[in-house]
Amino acid sequence: MTQNKVMHELREINWFPGHMKKAIGKIQQKLSLCDGIIEIGDARAPHSSFPGYLDRLTENKAKVFILSKADLADPVVLKKHMDEFRSRGIEPFAFDIRDRKNGKVLLSYLSKVKTKQDEKYARLGFPAPSKRFMVIGIPNVGKSTLINILSGKKKAPVENRPGKTRDEPLLKVSEKIYIHDTPGILEPNYENKEEIARLAILGSVRMDILPLIALTDYMLDLLTRYYRNNLEERYGILVEGTHDEIFQQIALKRNLLLQKGQPDSERARKLVLTDLRSGALGRISLDR
Repeated sequence: MTQNKVMHELREINWFPGHMKKAIGKIQQKLSLCDGIIEIGDARAPHSSFPGYLDRLTENKAKVFILSKADLADPVVLKKHMDEFRSRGIEPFAFDIRDRKNGKVLLSYLSKVKTKQDEKYARLGFPAPSKRFMVIGIPNVGKSTLINILSGKKKAPVENRPGKTRDEPLLKVSEKIYIHDTPGILEPNYENKEEIARLAILGSVRMDILPLIALTDYMLDLLTRYYRNNLEERYGILVEGTHDEIFQQIALKRNLLLQKGQPDSERARKLVLTDLRSGALGRISLDR
């Protein structure tokens, strides 16, 4: 019942605002200037966070796939996803993109990616030219953080909310590697509404347009099904009763009270959502 409720409410939301349409136009204009694509998804929801739309838009380019926030994902589930990617001929990187050691590994890999330009220069007997990559992905997946780690210094704006990056500057991250940053782009239309719900839980859709109760009920469905122990250990509760009763338990345990001493379920819902996103609930995967 909860699943049907959140899917119905999400159908009424416009998560593809005007700036995303403009950003797609700019990406299309710059594609001819790029040698390759760095496509970033969230390791906690690998399939939901790799929009097929972006993949089709850039299908003729050399590609590098990255699963960010791997340190927050359920390692058992993540391994299954990695094996599935490999079975399709894709070798993704999965790591904490804040770790500078991972940035060095990726930078070394990018320098070895073979592009059409490399082939042309090799035929002519010239040294390999500089490479231009475009970083693409959904909002709040870590594109700007990755660029900063690759460059070894802060060059791209980083903020933990979708819609922060609006420009597409060309940034030099090494002597022969240049990168275009881009705004986060969602699918214009998600046929599977559960995918957009999972991305909303992870913070890739602006909270001010989301139905909080429906969304956190759906989140609680997933958590009670797969991560019941995480909930009970984190908040010191027994996961039983209705959704609102469970959130009331959490509110009472965390002293989240209204003026008359009643449990504040809304604040409890936001707390669990924040804890899931930050990793305070443990390593959790939403794509199963």
